[in-house]
Amino acid sequence: MSVPLDFIFSQFHPNLKLISIEAFGNGHIHVTYKLSTQNEASFILQKINRVVFSNIPVLQSNIEKVIDHMNGQHPNVINMPKIFKTKAGKSYFLDNDGDYWRLFSFIPGSITYDRVLDAGLAYEAGKAYGTFQEMFRDFSPTLLHETLPNFHHIDNRLQLFEISVLNNPMNRVEEVKNEIEFVRSRVRRMQRIMLKGQAGLIPLRITHNDTKINNVLFDKDDKAICVIDLDTVMPGYIHYDFGDAIRTGAASADEDEIDLSKMCIDLKLFEAYSRGFLEQTIDFVSQEEMDELYFAPQLLTFIIALRFLTDYLNGDAYFKVDHENHNLQRWYAQKQLLLSMVAHEVEMQQIIQQIDKQLK
Repeated sequence: MSVPLDFIFSQFHPNLKLISIEAFGNGHIHVTYKLSTQNEASFILQKINRVVFSNIPVLQSNIEKVIDHMNGQHPNVINMPKIFKTKAGKSYFLDNDGDYWRLFSFIPGSITYDRVLDAGLAYEAGKAYGTFQEMFRDFSPTLLHETLPNFHHIDNRLQLFEISVLNNPMNRVEEVKNEIEFVRSRVRRMQRIMLKGQAGLIPLRITHNDTKINNVLFDKDDKAICVIDLDTVMPGYIHYDFGDAIRTGAASADEDEIDLSKMCIDLKLFEAYSRGFLEQTIDFVSQEEMDELYFAPQLLTFIIALRFLTDYLNGDAYFKVDHENHNLQRWYAQKQLLLSMVAHEVEMQQIIQQIDKQLK
């Protein structure tokens, strides 16, 4: 039997009375509610997905460290949601069903977007994620745990892909032979950032790892307030954050667009995001990191495309699908986006170089 939400809330705020509970957001990982109380304060209550995140105490420890550090860096500028602790002093409550819950403050007047609507939003999102990087420039990656090990690790994703091809559990390999060859023909190129990191040429940093536009809170004037959804904050390369933000925010169509003629990289959005991001990071990003920024969107697009194709081969076991070929449709859309990035990589490189020169 499910535990009543008002009882769960009382573990964090025993003296506040709830007056309303409503489902909130459209996230695919956690179950989220917005709660309103008698003193007009609002909160975000989440049931944490314990299938995706197997060690929730470690996850919460990461988030506490991250929020404490962000508040300490810019206490008068960054308006971060507060994470509350229970009567037992923990940032989560474990109920009798084995589910974990956590409570955040809700920032009044904040809004989110599911798509980048114009260059102004792209610029603000770039500033927000650049500010996130700036705040953690001197924060040791060893202080955080990997909540999702090897999340953007290209060799790990390739290994899982090859296992799926070898096992062929759904007998789908034959129909995607050309796609398998497409993947294999690009392996060495897609390993370049990882290899530079392993060689010590690119530093390991604290990265957000889920830099979609809907993880930025905006105010009523469409100015970025802060970055949210800190579950995947862990060690990584700066290219992971920059690359996935461009993949999701500077594409001309949805992630699963069926009409491939509509899918390409939008260079105006790319320029706007890059400018916002680099304005906040130019003082500490190394030349080796800068040199690979134009390529980072290709890497992250390749990784997510690879994950879609792997899941298709495995029978759609990970990603939620609306129909039998949904993951394959996603693969083709991301493949088309990747090819567009390749076709425009000289322009993307020139945009980064021009912004770099202007800011220095």
